[in-house]
Amino acid sequence: MPYAEFEDASYTELRKNILKAKGSNEQREFLDALRSSSRFPDWIRARIKIEQGESLPILEEPLTESEFKEPPKSTEKWIFDTWESISPANASRVTFWGFMTLRHVEKGRIKSFYLAANGGAQAGGLERIDRALKEGKDIDIIARTALRRMSGLPEARGNRSVYVNCPFARAWWRRYIAQEVREQSDAEMIDIIKVLTVSQSYWEGLINLVVSRNSVLGDAKVRTALIWALSDFINDEDKHYLFHEKILGRIQRLIGIRSAWQELGVFPVKEIKEIIKKEFILSVQP
Repeated sequence: MPYAEFEDASYTELRKNILKAKGSNEQREFLDALRSSSRFPDWIRARIKIEQGESLPILEEPLTESEFKEPPKSTEKWIFDTWESISPANASRVTFWGFMTLRHVEKGRIKSFYLAANGGAQAGGLERIDRALKEGKDIDIIARTALRRMSGLPEARGNRSVYVNCPFARAWWRRYIAQEVREQSDAEMIDIIKVLTVSQSYWEGLINLVVSRNSVLGDAKVRTALIWALSDFINDEDKHYLFHEKILGRIQRLIGIRSAWQELGVFPVKEIKEIIKKEFILSVQP
Protein backbone atom coordinates (compact mmCIF):
# COMPACT_ATOMS: atom_id res chain seq x y z
CA MET A 1 0.00 0.00 0.00
CA PRO A 2 1.43 3.44 -0.90
CA TYR A 3 2.06 6.06 1.75
CA ALA A 4 -0.18 9.09 2.21
CA GLU A 5 1.22 12.21 0.56
CA PHE A 6 0.23 15.46 -1.12
CA GLU A 7 -1.34 15.14 -4.53
CA ASP A 8 1.34 16.22 -6.96
CA ALA A 9 -0.83 18.44 -9.18
CA SER A 10 -2.36 20.53 -6.40
CA TYR A 11 0.92 20.88 -4.50
CA THR A 12 2.71 21.94 -7.68
CA GLU A 13 -0.05 24.48 -8.33
CA LEU A 14 0.29 25.90 -4.82
CA ARG A 15 4.05 26.33 -5.17
CA LYS A 16 3.53 27.93 -8.59
CA ASN A 17 1.06 30.44 -7.19
CA ILE A 18 3.30 31.31 -4.25
CA LEU A 19 6.35 31.79 -6.47
CA LYS A 20 4.54 33.67 -9.24
CA ALA A 21 5.39 37.19 -8.06
CA LYS A 22 7.68 38.60 -5.38
CA GLY A 23 5.79 40.20 -2.50
CA SER A 24 2.42 39.12 -3.92
CA ASN A 25 -0.76 38.67 -1.94
CA GLU A 26 -0.29 34.90 -2.27
CA GLN A 27 3.11 35.11 -0.60
CA ARG A 28 1.77 37.35 2.15
CA GLU A 29 -1.12 34.95 2.78
CA PHE A 30 1.33 32.05 2.94
CA LEU A 31 3.57 33.83 5.47
CA ASP A 32 0.59 34.95 7.53
CA ALA A 33 -0.62 31.34 7.71
CA LEU A 34 2.87 30.20 8.75
CA ARG A 35 2.65 32.41 11.84
CA SER A 36 0.08 30.09 13.45
CA SER A 37 0.64 26.35 13.86
CA SER A 38 -3.07 25.88 14.53
CA ARG A 39 -4.13 27.73 11.36
CA PHE A 40 -1.43 26.61 8.94
CA PRO A 41 -2.61 22.97 8.51
CA ASP A 42 -6.13 24.10 7.62
CA TRP A 43 -4.72 26.66 5.18
CA ILE A 44 -2.66 23.96 3.47
CA ARG A 45 -5.41 21.32 3.42
CA ALA A 46 -7.82 23.81 1.85
CA ARG A 47 -5.44 24.13 -1.12
CA ILE A 48 -3.80 20.71 -1.49
CA LYS A 49 -5.49 17.36 -1.96
CA ILE A 50 -4.14 14.41 0.01
CA GLU A 51 -3.44 11.09 -1.69
CA GLN A 52 -4.66 8.49 0.80
CA GLY A 53 -2.34 5.71 1.91
CA GLU A 54 -0.48 4.22 4.84
CA SER A 55 0.48 6.65 7.62
CA LEU A 56 3.99 6.41 8.99
CA PRO A 57 4.73 7.17 12.67
CA ILE A 58 6.00 10.64 13.50
CA LEU A 59 8.54 11.93 16.01
CA GLU A 60 7.59 11.19 19.60
CA GLU A 61 8.98 14.40 21.09
CA PRO A 62 8.68 18.02 19.93
CA LEU A 63 11.70 19.62 18.27
CA THR A 64 13.07 23.06 18.95
CA GLU A 65 13.58 25.38 16.01
CA SER A 66 17.32 24.68 15.90
CA GLU A 67 16.75 20.91 16.19
CA PHE A 68 14.39 21.05 13.24
CA LYS A 69 16.73 23.12 11.06
CA GLU A 70 19.69 20.85 11.82
CA PRO A 71 18.51 17.61 13.43
CA PRO A 72 21.05 16.24 15.94
CA LYS A 73 22.70 12.95 14.95
CA SER A 74 20.47 11.08 17.40
CA THR A 75 17.37 12.55 15.75
CA GLU A 76 18.72 11.81 12.26
CA LYS A 77 19.18 8.18 13.31
CA TRP A 78 15.65 8.02 14.74
CA ILE A 79 14.24 9.47 11.54
CA PHE A 80 15.87 6.80 9.39
CA ASP A 81 15.24 3.92 11.79
CA THR A 82 11.56 4.84 12.05
CA TRP A 83 11.09 5.41 8.31
CA GLU A 84 13.50 2.78 7.06
CA SER A 85 10.65 0.99 5.31
CA ILE A 86 10.18 3.74 2.75
CA SER A 87 11.88 3.33 -0.60
CA PRO A 88 14.37 5.77 -2.15
CA ALA A 89 11.65 6.53 -4.71
CA ASN A 90 9.33 7.74 -1.94
CA ALA A 91 12.18 9.56 -0.20
CA SER A 92 12.92 11.59 -3.32
CA ARG A 93 9.39 12.99 -3.58
CA VAL A 94 8.53 16.50 -2.40
CA THR A 95 4.91 15.37 -2.07
CA PHE A 96 5.89 12.73 0.49
CA TRP A 97 8.05 14.99 2.65
CA GLY A 98 5.68 17.94 2.40
CA PHE A 99 2.90 15.85 3.91
CA MET A 100 5.21 14.41 6.60
CA THR A 101 6.21 17.93 7.60
CA LEU A 102 2.56 19.01 7.73
CA ARG A 103 1.72 16.06 10.01
CA HIS A 104 4.47 17.12 12.42
CA VAL A 105 2.96 20.61 12.59
CA GLU A 106 -0.53 19.19 13.15
CA LYS A 107 0.67 16.98 16.01
CA GLY A 108 2.66 19.74 17.68
CA ARG A 109 6.09 18.24 17.04
CA ILE A 110 7.25 21.36 15.21
CA LYS A 111 5.90 24.90 14.87
CA SER A 112 4.89 26.01 11.39
CA PHE A 113 7.03 29.16 11.62
CA TYR A 114 10.16 26.98 12.01
CA LEU A 115 9.97 26.66 8.22
CA ALA A 116 10.81 30.35 7.87
CA ALA A 117 13.91 30.41 10.09
CA ASN A 118 17.21 31.22 8.44
CA GLY A 119 20.22 28.91 8.33
CA GLY A 120 22.21 30.61 11.06
CA ALA A 121 21.63 31.43 14.70
CA GLN A 122 20.08 34.80 13.90
CA ALA A 123 16.40 35.74 13.84
CA GLY A 124 13.90 32.95 14.37
CA GLY A 125 11.16 32.10 11.91
CA LEU A 126 8.35 34.02 13.61
CA GLU A 127 10.49 37.15 13.97
CA ARG A 128 11.50 36.97 10.30
CA ILE A 129 7.88 36.60 9.18
CA ASP A 130 6.63 39.48 11.30
CA ARG A 131 9.42 41.78 10.15
CA ALA A 132 8.88 40.90 6.50
CA LEU A 133 5.11 41.49 6.64
CA LYS A 134 5.60 44.77 8.49
CA GLU A 135 8.42 46.17 6.33
CA GLY A 136 7.47 44.53 3.02
CA LYS A 137 11.00 43.17 2.61
CA ASP A 138 12.32 39.63 2.04
CA ILE A 139 8.81 38.24 1.59
CA ASP A 140 9.84 36.22 -1.47
CA ILE A 141 13.03 34.97 0.21
CA ILE A 142 11.19 33.76 3.29
CA ALA A 143 8.40 32.13 1.25
CA ARG A 144 11.00 30.19 -0.73
CA THR A 145 12.86 29.22 2.43
CA ALA A 146 9.64 27.83 3.93
CA LEU A 147 8.86 25.75 0.83
CA ARG A 148 12.40 24.40 0.76
CA ARG A 149 12.18 23.38 4.40
CA MET A 150 8.75 21.88 4.02
CA SER A 151 9.61 19.54 1.19
CA GLY A 152 12.31 20.85 -1.10
CA LEU A 153 11.72 23.31 -3.93
CA PRO A 154 12.37 21.71 -7.33
CA GLU A 155 11.35 24.88 -9.18
CA ALA A 156 14.40 26.70 -7.81
CA ARG A 157 16.98 23.99 -7.03
CA GLY A 158 16.03 21.10 -9.29
CA ASN A 159 15.57 17.60 -7.97
CA ARG A 160 18.48 17.92 -5.53
CA SER A 161 16.51 20.35 -3.35
CA VAL A 162 14.60 17.64 -1.51
CA TYR A 163 17.87 15.96 -0.44
CA VAL A 164 19.51 19.21 0.66
CA ASN A 165 16.89 21.68 1.89
CA CYS A 166 14.18 19.63 3.64
CA PRO A 167 15.52 18.67 7.11
CA PHE A 168 13.52 15.44 7.39
CA ALA A 169 14.50 14.28 3.91
CA ARG A 170 18.15 15.28 4.37
CA ALA A 171 18.36 13.31 7.61
CA TRP A 172 16.83 10.21 6.00
CA TRP A 173 19.12 10.33 2.97
CA ARG A 174 22.26 10.83 5.03
CA ARG A 175 21.50 7.71 7.06
CA TYR A 176 20.38 5.76 4.01
CA ILE A 177 23.63 6.47 2.20
CA ALA A 178 25.66 5.83 5.37
CA GLN A 179 24.02 2.42 5.78
CA GLU A 180 24.59 1.64 2.10
CA VAL A 181 28.31 2.43 2.43
CA ARG A 182 28.66 0.50 5.69
CA GLU A 183 27.03 -2.62 4.24
CA GLN A 184 29.33 -2.64 1.19
CA SER A 185 32.62 -1.63 2.80
CA ASP A 186 34.87 -1.94 5.81
CA ALA A 187 34.47 1.73 6.70
CA GLU A 188 33.51 2.66 10.26
CA MET A 189 30.01 4.11 10.57
CA ILE A 190 31.27 6.99 12.71
CA ASP A 191 33.71 8.01 9.96
CA ILE A 192 31.10 7.66 7.22
CA ILE A 193 28.77 9.97 9.14
CA LYS A 194 31.60 12.47 9.60
CA VAL A 195 32.12 12.59 5.82
CA LEU A 196 28.41 13.06 5.18
CA THR A 197 28.08 15.84 7.76
CA VAL A 198 31.20 17.92 7.02
CA SER A 199 29.08 20.86 5.89
CA GLN A 200 25.87 21.65 4.05
CA SER A 201 27.78 22.53 0.87
CA TYR A 202 29.86 19.34 1.00
CA TRP A 203 26.72 17.27 1.49
CA GLU A 204 25.21 18.99 -1.55
CA GLY A 205 28.29 18.00 -3.55
CA LEU A 206 27.94 14.39 -2.46
CA ILE A 207 24.25 14.43 -3.37
CA ASN A 208 25.32 15.00 -6.97
CA LEU A 209 26.29 11.33 -6.84
CA VAL A 210 22.68 10.41 -6.09
CA VAL A 211 20.92 12.63 -8.61
CA SER A 212 23.57 12.63 -11.34
CA ARG A 213 22.40 11.49 -14.77
CA ASN A 214 25.98 10.48 -15.48
CA SER A 215 25.87 6.68 -15.38
CA VAL A 216 29.24 6.52 -13.62
CA LEU A 217 28.70 9.12 -10.91
CA GLY A 218 25.20 7.76 -10.36
CA ASP A 219 26.51 4.21 -9.86
CA ALA A 220 25.93 3.10 -6.25
CA LYS A 221 29.20 1.15 -6.23
CA VAL A 222 31.21 4.20 -7.30
CA ARG A 223 29.37 6.35 -4.73
CA THR A 224 30.09 3.85 -1.98
CA ALA A 225 33.74 3.56 -3.00
CA LEU A 226 34.25 7.32 -3.02
CA ILE A 227 32.71 7.87 0.42
CA TRP A 228 34.66 4.89 1.79
CA ALA A 229 37.89 6.32 0.40
CA LEU A 230 37.16 9.76 1.83
CA SER A 231 36.44 8.23 5.24
CA ASP A 232 40.06 7.03 5.35
CA PHE A 233 41.14 10.67 5.55
CA ILE A 234 38.38 12.24 7.65
CA ASN A 235 40.47 12.16 10.85
CA ASP A 236 43.73 13.23 9.16
CA GLU A 237 44.36 16.92 9.86
CA ASP A 238 46.86 17.11 7.00
CA LYS A 239 44.10 16.14 4.57
CA HIS A 240 41.41 18.52 5.79
CA TYR A 241 41.50 20.28 2.40
CA LEU A 242 39.82 17.23 0.86
CA PHE A 243 36.60 18.15 2.60
CA HIS A 244 35.81 21.30 0.65
CA GLU A 245 33.25 21.21 -2.15
CA LYS A 246 35.72 22.51 -4.76
CA ILE A 247 38.10 19.63 -4.11
CA LEU A 248 35.20 17.18 -4.15
CA GLY A 249 34.21 18.58 -7.54
CA ARG A 250 37.72 17.99 -8.87
CA ILE A 251 37.69 14.39 -7.64
CA GLN A 252 34.31 13.80 -9.27
CA ARG A 253 35.59 15.23 -12.57
CA LEU A 254 38.63 12.92 -12.45
CA ILE A 255 36.31 9.96 -11.92
CA GLY A 256 34.29 11.06 -14.95
CA ILE A 257 37.41 11.39 -17.12
CA ARG A 258 38.64 7.93 -16.10
CA SER A 259 35.26 6.41 -16.82
CA ALA A 260 35.48 7.59 -20.44
CA TRP A 261 37.92 4.78 -21.17
CA GLN A 262 37.34 2.35 -18.29
CA GLU A 263 34.01 1.36 -16.76
CA LEU A 264 34.61 1.49 -13.02
CA GLY A 265 31.33 -0.14 -12.10
CA VAL A 266 32.49 -3.55 -13.30
CA PHE A 267 35.08 -3.74 -10.50
CA PRO A 268 34.36 -4.79 -6.90
CA VAL A 269 33.76 -1.86 -4.55
CA LYS A 270 37.10 -2.40 -2.79
CA GLU A 271 39.03 -2.14 -6.06
CA ILE A 272 37.11 1.00 -7.09
CA LYS A 273 37.93 2.47 -3.71
CA GLU A 274 41.66 1.88 -4.17
CA ILE A 275 41.57 3.42 -7.66
CA ILE A 276 39.75 6.49 -6.37
CA LYS A 277 42.01 6.80 -3.34
CA LYS A 278 45.36 6.39 -5.09
CA GLU A 279 44.71 7.94 -8.48
CA PHE A 280 42.20 10.68 -7.72
CA ILE A 281 42.10 11.70 -4.06
CA LEU A 282 45.85 11.66 -3.50
CA SER A 283 46.47 13.48 -6.77
CA VAL A 284 44.45 16.60 -5.99
CA GLN A 285 46.14 19.56 -4.34
CA PRO A 286 44.62 22.17 -2.02
